[in-house]
Amino acid sequence: MNPKFIVEQKITPFVNKYSVYKADQNGVKGDIMSFAQQKRLAFKEKIEFYSDETKTELVFNFRAEKVLDVHGRYVIGDKSGQPVGSFNKIFGKSLFISSWNINDQTGQPVLLVKENSLLLALLRRLIGLVPYIGEYLSLIVMLFKYHFEFIDVQTGEKVGTYFKTTLFRDHYVLSLTDQASSTIDWRTYAAMAVALDALQSR
Repeated sequence: MNPKFIVEQKITPFVNKYSVYKADQNGVKGDIMSFAQQKRLAFKEKIEFYSDETKTELVFNFRAEKVLDVHGRYVIGDKSGQPVGSFNKIFGKSLFISSWNINDQTGQPVLLVKENSLLLALLRRLIGLVPYIGEYLSLIVMLFKYHFEFIDVQTGEKVGTYFKTTLFRDHYVLSLTDQASSTIDWRTYAAMAVALDALQSR
């Protein structure tokens, strides 16, 4: 499994900005692959990805299929609007541990994306319920970096990892097996990598 993407978030007053870079096998940042920004308080989520920060060339986007959909299905489309894949939150599992499906163009799940620590997932959900001090404890728990793993739904094999690399800034590395990287469109991975920050309110 080798680093494939580096995702860096920059917070500004009205939007969250994300830069997605190529990564070499040592995890060193290379050329930019896409730049995206998320408008805050958007009624229906849509994030557009451009070739760079000038935003002159649209590369792809992802958008919520429905407004207020608890299953959180998002369609990834190329610059002409043709779907290249989708992903959706698995509502039941996510009550305990954040879980997503990555789907192919027909909507069939091909990868499961889930937090790799059940203990930390439960702590984040339960600690805020502690009377009086729960909110303060939640701030402490937020300092713990939590990560995701990518599982092939056919074989059950782990084919990718998504790690937060910094404590305070939201910087991530997505590593994949060569086979997983070659069988799914890179735009799907880039969209999922940004979504794991943007849609998880991390």
